[in-house]
Amino acid sequence: MREIIEFSGGNVAQALAEICTQAKTAAAWKAEDFQTEAGQKNSKIFILTETENNKKTVLGFCAARFVVDIAEITNFAILPQMQHQYLGTEIFTHTLNFLKAQGVKEITLEVSSKNKTAQGFYKKFKFICVNKRKNFYNIGEDAQILKLNL
Repeated sequence: MREIIEFSGGNVAQALAEICTQAKTAAAWKAEDFQTEAGQKNSKIFILTETENNKKTVLGFCAARFVVDIAEITNFAILPQMQHQYLGTEIFTHTLNFLKAQGVKEITLEVSSKNKTAQGFYKKFKFICVNKRKNFYNIGEDAQILKLNL
């Protein structure tokens, strides 16, 4: 059984950090970063889990910060071996619906200019590129700033 739950801290943080390491395109958050983010008033981290034989596995997550009517997707990843199964769509849609219910009107995120797969994913949700940041990442890649008006 799959389930989307809100991460509020705890030992799942290590599993989330491991997803960041494996996914490579996620922001390189450590377990402490997830704990800190979960403690912020205007921050939500949703995690997608699957339970089989009484064992719960974390498959992915989506993190967002929001203030009044503006939000930012701060980190998002699905385990590489679970990608291309619409799990990202499931948790991303859940996050967008949550933000919309909070009164958010505008959502931004950044993505590597070289990450065409992620750009295509966000395009399906009607995000558009509104700006670029040169050499944004440590490896010299540019970032595209994407925006969605709800």
